[in-house]
Amino acid sequence: MHGTAFVESVWTDVQVGDVLKICNRDSIPADVVLLAAHEPDPNVVRGACHVETMQLDGETNLKGKSVPSVFTNVLGAGLDAQLAKYKGLVGHIEAEAPNASTNTFNGMVHLDGCSPAPLSIANVLLRGSTLRNTEYVLGLVVNTGKDTKVMQGARRPPTKESSIFHSIQFMMVAIVVLLIILCLAAAAGTESAYSAIGLDSHWYLEDGSSMNFFLNTLYFFTLLSSFVSVTLNASIALVQKLIAQFMQWSLSMYDEESDMPATVRTASLVDELGIITHVFSDKTGTLTQNVMQFRKVSINGVSYGRGTTEIGLARLRRLGVTPEDELDQLENGLVAKRGSGKELVNFDDPSLEEILRDGGGSHEQQECCRKFFLHLALCHTVVTEVYEGKTSLSASSPDEAALVSAAQYFGFEFVDRHHDSVKVRDKWRGDRLLHFDVLDVLEFTSARRRMSVIVRDRETGAIVLLSKGADSVMIPLLAPGQEKLKALTEQHMTDHSNDGLRTLVIASKSLEEEAYLAWSREYRRATSDIVELERNAREEPNMIDRLSEELETQLKLLGSTALEDKLQVGVPTSIADLVRAGIAVWMLTGDKEETAINIAFACQLLDSQTDLLVISRRTHATLEEMTADLRKGCDHHPEHREARKGLVVDGDALELLLKQRPEYSTAQLAFLKYTQQCAAVVACRCAPSQKAELVKLIRRNVRGAATLAIGDGANDVAMIQAAHVGVGISGQEGMQAVNAADFAIAQFRFLRELLIVHGRNNYRRLSVLVYYIFYKNIMMVLTVYWFNAYNAFSGSKWNLEVGYQLYNALFTLFPIIWIGFTDKDLADENSRMLPQTYHLGIRRHYFNAWAAARWVAQGVYESIAISFVCIYALQKMSVNGEDPDVYLIGAATFSLAVVIVSHPAIAPDVAQAHTPPTQE
Repeated sequence: MHGTAFVESVWTDVQVGDVLKICNRDSIPADVVLLAAHEPDPNVVRGACHVETMQLDGETNLKGKSVPSVFTNVLGAGLDAQLAKYKGLVGHIEAEAPNASTNTFNGMVHLDGCSPAPLSIANVLLRGSTLRNTEYVLGLVVNTGKDTKVMQGARRPPTKESSIFHSIQFMMVAIVVLLIILCLAAAAGTESAYSAIGLDSHWYLEDGSSMNFFLNTLYFFTLLSSFVSVTLNASIALVQKLIAQFMQWSLSMYDEESDMPATVRTASLVDELGIITHVFSDKTGTLTQNVMQFRKVSINGVSYGRGTTEIGLARLRRLGVTPEDELDQLENGLVAKRGSGKELVNFDDPSLEEILRDGGGSHEQQECCRKFFLHLALCHTVVTEVYEGKTSLSASSPDEAALVSAAQYFGFEFVDRHHDSVKVRDKWRGDRLLHFDVLDVLEFTSARRRMSVIVRDRETGAIVLLSKGADSVMIPLLAPGQEKLKALTEQHMTDHSNDGLRTLVIASKSLEEEAYLAWSREYRRATSDIVELERNAREEPNMIDRLSEELETQLKLLGSTALEDKLQVGVPTSIADLVRAGIAVWMLTGDKEETAINIAFACQLLDSQTDLLVISRRTHATLEEMTADLRKGCDHHPEHREARKGLVVDGDALELLLKQRPEYSTAQLAFLKYTQQCAAVVACRCAPSQKAELVKLIRRNVRGAATLAIGDGANDVAMIQAAHVGVGISGQEGMQAVNAADFAIAQFRFLRELLIVHGRNNYRRLSVLVYYIFYKNIMMVLTVYWFNAYNAFSGSKWNLEVGYQLYNALFTLFPIIWIGFTDKDLADENSRMLPQTYHLGIRRHYFNAWAAARWVAQGVYESIAISFVCIYALQKMSVNGEDPDVYLIGAATFSLAVVIVSHPAIAPDVAQAHTPPTQE
């Protein structure tokens, strides 16, 4: 803003202290403190707006922001009035030093005539976010350029290198040592030759005895310098780039529905895909579609919703139900119809609608059902967005969208949300519009694992706390006297979990006005305390969480919901093929134990033949019990060694097992030993930090382990970056996992193609490429070395220097480059049919010390054969029956070397002859 008018400018012209007018759908160019916002109702100044932060945290939902009350009280409504009043303000803003925390902001507003007011992240629009659902906002710039939070947090991902590249460093050292030995031997040979054959008496030669041994060694080091290839790194990088490009062009990894091809973000790891031993997979959005459907519900101890799910059918198969039984269920309508899979409500039970409509003979149950769905319509952070005349819901997660849609499906339509009010249309009361004031929102965190909303009914004035969350945290918060209802609900949740459904407990609590106001004063004081806010952001003990826990007690249980998150297409067959390939697959999820186990069976991670061990704090109260069972599982009898093993471990048990203390090392060792015998491991109730710790545990302690982590959300980033190879899935939770990954795919099923087809080929190609480059240089240089044995190690050459340059840059470069990104020993279809061939990579069949020795020995042998054949076979072969001169013999050896070296590149089957058989 210049004067009283706004001028359009580019983001590079924005400076600290500027006032910006940002319109709907505009990207925020800097970190700005909100001054004012468009007010739909000038008589009610709310100072509210919404932003999309997908570029910051990968989340696609809209987040509410608010203007500090000190500004709303002064500036009011209307753009012209806001600008005029702003011109008269005198004061300043204290802001924190630039930092990378996008979840916190600390500052103070000082205005003349007003008390200092605190600033939080709720009052700040961050660079990279987008204004949504708001006509305009006014903001004061506090950080620009590199000082903005998004730029402060811009860090290069951890540098990763493939195991082949790591091994090359040791190979280079070995080759240099061999070169030094040859140079020392040549220097010693020079001195011995001078004295042995009397060359020191020739006047035209220098006195051999007086020659400097060190200088002679240095001379041979220069002469034989091509022994160490200068084209190795360039050739590897070029081939990796070409392989990466062809992988991105692969139609077998292209998802037509999302128009998303595979993306290679780290080309240097394309060969690492061929030696993966452990795959760590997230569940929601990775193995499943992350498109939630409302399927079943338990209200006041009564379960509603018929049918089963794909995961439920897999469980029935495991229990011995035959396919004919499944068909009978389908014919009898016991399995709910699937639809397109895109609907948010897929419910089949007319009795629930009958009870909502006329009570079904029970007025009490009707009231409970109506309260339940009114709860779902109110307890959320969903906002409505109107764009181009269309209204849509923006939810923080697919779960919330499904629950709000279920409320609408059963007669309670969420209409609109303003900063502190919600409108709900009640179908059962003649489409009556209900108004509720939102007094507080106690947000969901990974530590709390629940959320609550405090609302006031404008019609009755009643204040109610509405809560929903995981059963493990909600059940202990229930008021006593509900044992029968709690037992019924828990049984229903277990049944729903057996069908692979995600469950949430729904509860509420009526609040007295005076008690709430007293609590609210303490809560406002805590949320205005910068120290408490920082502790809360770091998930340390703080007053905000303590006050929330004080209120969220003595809850009345209303029931539970059950949502279906369907498996992605091709997940079971993909996991089965990965296991057949010899890869250990770990599923890491936050779901409860029963849900995780049933999904593991449904996607063929576990089967009825699996010897399953479950480790949890419920079954193993102490670390000693866990260690004893893990050791017992390792010390099995010989006749059971071939049995397929599986392990299920929960987050509470992992908390003990992953502690970095000496007294826990015995338990960790037992855990590692047992997991190495498992074909599959399932970690349930697993926090994001525990996922990364599990990856690090295997990576640090299992010799030869090559880990791959795959996920789709921001909570998977730590796990993806901790693994040797990270794969991101572009799903429903934004692009943060993709941006942190080395490879990106659209669906989990493409992981099989990525590893078993492309990974296997890439590892074999790069192995041959590396050995071939060492081999061809060793063979060519040694021909000169053997020639020097015939001229008293004088250091003479029998080839022109241009020949050596063309040898690496032209004659032997392009054939191996071509083979390096096109060669296949198996057709792709055969690789898919025989995933067991991937074992060769896991066992390092193509790249190991024995293979390297074979290639070097081959180069030495061929160099000797070429040199001596040319020296002796070409005698008396000149024009007049004379011996040929040195350059003619050199030309012959050079030509023969080029032909022989090119032979493995032209015929790849010959290259495989250099690789030894598998060492069992």
